[in-house]
Amino acid sequence: MTEWDVALAACRRFGAASVTDLYPNPDAAPLQEALRALGARSKLIAWDDPDVDWGSYSHVVISSTWDSVDRPAEYLAWARDVAAVSTVLNPLPVIEWDIDKVHLEQLTAAGVPVVPTSWVYQGSRWAPPSGGDFVVKPSVSAGGRETARYRGGDPVAIGHVHRLLALGHTVMVQEYISRVDEEGETDLVFFDGVFSHAVQKSLVLRRGEGVIDRPWERTSWGGLVTPSPAQLRVAAQALAFVAEHLGCQLPYGRIDLVAGSGGDPLVLEVELIDPYLSLDIEPRAAKRLAEALLRPSLPRPQI
Repeated sequence: MTEWDVALAACRRFGAASVTDLYPNPDAAPLQEALRALGARSKLIAWDDPDVDWGSYSHVVISSTWDSVDRPAEYLAWARDVAAVSTVLNPLPVIEWDIDKVHLEQLTAAGVPVVPTSWVYQGSRWAPPSGGDFVVKPSVSAGGRETARYRGGDPVAIGHVHRLLALGHTVMVQEYISRVDEEGETDLVFFDGVFSHAVQKSLVLRRGEGVIDRPWERTSWGGLVTPSPAQLRVAAQALAFVAEHLGCQLPYGRIDLVAGSGGDPLVLEVELIDPYLSLDIEPRAAKRLAEALLRPSLPRPQI
């Protein structure tokens, strides 16, 4: 093993695919080039490849393990095993905390403005809210999996909630933020807690469409944007809470914001496990990320 042998943990293109047939990750090539410029070797590897010796790598970066939410218990067991033999980034406590979106309750309690969310736990009684549109999804989910938008009071949502509960999920019911239809989301990317760049994102949830297959492939990015001071403040507040709460440095993170009815930013997602970081859109970002990943072992600048 060289001083820096970095494994970029990825996922297979589909469940039965070969461990060498990986789901495309636009961040991978820019990051590998930036790591190479710092003298590090790197390799994309399926996280569930049974033949990998993870201890042979100095760092294991959780890069695109996007099927983790389909089998979270297996994934967390893998992450714990890897953390015992290598440096996992983001660190294991972050992975354990971020995989279940019930953490939004903690952010709300800490005063971070979050999209209004209610929670349906096993054994709970639930009726659809009667106001505006709302969204139903499991708390362990990503990319729009098992997510659907409903009109206020729609009884069809009851079946969706009961099905998720029967599968063992905690269910999130979120107010649908109508401004998303015109403005989309703003994703703010941070490295080592420092703002790097922001992109505009659109993921269309159509009322009455129900759960769709592979919804993440409907997502589109509109390019770089300049966040407002309020957006920067809310995103930084969310990241600072996580870092303090978990006692961990966060080499990378993405905070997804939407605008509430009054225009104020609200946190929709805290993406700290394997978010797309738009390194292919912001050409300077890959260097920043590579430095953040290797910073503890990089030579200190001469004074």
